[in-house]
Amino acid sequence: MVKLEVFLSPVCPYCSQVRELVSRVASRYPDVEVVDVDTYTDEGIERGMSMMVRAVPTIAIDDEIKLVGWPFTEGDLVEHIEAALR
Repeated sequence: MVKLEVFLSPVCPYCSQVRELVSRVASRYPDVEVVDVDTYTDEGIERGMSMMVRAVPTIAIDDEIKLVGWPFTEGDLVEHIEAALR
């Protein structure tokens, strides 16, 4: 199982688009678990600090930051997911 964490903020203008893209892409992979991390909660702040997240949106796969900021393409996300599944 691959764990894909999406670090989001409720005030980020791009985070909702990223969340939709991640949901759409991850739905193609039964072995991918998506976890939203709200960086406006104590738990989200703690997790973000432990991962050294400096911006949102950020995507981490199996505890490794892969994509930071926007824009990135669907192809970029697919590439990282497929590499993690190998």
